[in-house]
Amino acid sequence: MYSFLSNNPSARIKIAVLAVSLLSAVACGSSSPTGSNGCQVITGNTTTSFPAAGGTGTMSISATSSCTWGANSNAAFLTVTQGATGAGNGTVAFSVAANTGAARTAALTITDTNDAYADTVVTITQSAQ
Repeated sequence: MYSFLSNNPSARIKIAVLAVSLLSAVACGSSSPTGSNGCQVITGNTTTSFPAAGGTGTMSISATSSCTWGANSNAAFLTVTQGATGAGNGTVAFSVAANTGAARTAALTITDTNDAYADTVVTITQSAQ
């Protein structure tokens, strides 16, 4: 019988720390993918709730100055009013129309226009009347 790892607890801890360190390095990469001018857009909260009366909101975008991005809605009741496109750090402003029916949900999507990173989706929920 062969044993790949020793039964030494200290060795197991070192291997676990190495695995976590490698995972962190991959998840928090400091550069764009090879051959890409992509950027990673960071927005903060990924869920925002509104009352039936509707309202307005803003979202801060954190990105490098060479990053270009766009913001769009998938529902008629959620409108991007400012910052539909931008580069680097910025702000997206949006409005939520009054709701006269059942509770509803929409997605506000922030896209790296270079298509190097996955979209960031912010869920907007609104209460029923």
